[in-house]
Amino acid sequence: MNLYFEEKGIKVYNDDNLNVLKGLEDNSINLIYCDILYNTGKKFEDYDDNLGTPLEAMEWYRPRLEEMKRVLAENGSIYIHCNWRIDSYIRVLMDEIFGMKKFRNRIYRKHSDTRVFFENYDSQMDTILYYVKDRYNFTFNKLVGNKLYVVPLVENGTVKLHSYRITYENKETGKVFNFNPLELNKHWLVTTGEIVEMFNRDEIIFIDGLPCTKTYEIPIGNLWDESSMLDTYKRDRKDMVYDTPKPEAVLERIIKVSSNEGDTVADFFLGGGTTAVVAKKLNRKGIYCDISKKACEVTISKLNQIK
Repeated sequence: MNLYFEEKGIKVYNDDNLNVLKGLEDNSINLIYCDILYNTGKKFEDYDDNLGTPLEAMEWYRPRLEEMKRVLAENGSIYIHCNWRIDSYIRVLMDEIFGMKKFRNRIYRKHSDTRVFFENYDSQMDTILYYVKDRYNFTFNKLVGNKLYVVPLVENGTVKLHSYRITYENKETGKVFNFNPLELNKHWLVTTGEIVEMFNRDEIIFIDGLPCTKTYEIPIGNLWDESSMLDTYKRDRKDMVYDTPKPEAVLERIIKVSSNEGDTVADFFLGGGTTAVVAKKLNRKGIYCDISKKACEVTISKLNQIK
């Protein structure tokens, strides 16, 4: 492994990511985010984005994703950022390697407003495939804001093991919670333990006869179309330091949700270094890699500007 930079828990490697991955310990990375090669067929100044046919591309990705699974911590998460060219192929491959039940969601990130394309529907979305190593034990931090939301605790349709009566009495207050969603053809969205905790904190309210709760936690959907998620680079600017850096808001959300301070974040397709920059700002350690020396230099320059 060609270690190019090291400082205070941050390592940047200028090497093939497969070489770097093979040199890392099992279960050593808490969060992996990779904005991978999209296999556009284009050759750039410092890297080649031509992996052949989609099937040839998957064979190139296979050993790398297998190594990512090996180095991912037992409670770790992995986000693979791609687009329409290969997202379906990558999804099938990751289902095979990580397991279909480890798939958590497909996130759609709006990268631009409508551009000047007339011969087809303009592509404005990227795809981020989100998997965990253990579906029963993974880091997922809820984000908290200053707006109060009302959140239903049940949903339409009966589901085996989730449509049952909960009866609970708080011995100190004498208050009783009693509700059976099965009677209304519904099912619980939370566990019995969570219902008990919310009831004891006096956080459950009934609206139109249905249990709900109020919270300042920010609900996050899988459509990321806020203005902060849009690309900021200009395609007609020759002075941009790297071709397609992702907005910091994208990485800030992923890193805050799927890791904690002191955790190790990794990006094996480093590019413009956004992952490394945001992770450092959020007090995470990092393992980063790119085969392009330019990418490493751009990243290190950005890291050195963070106090």
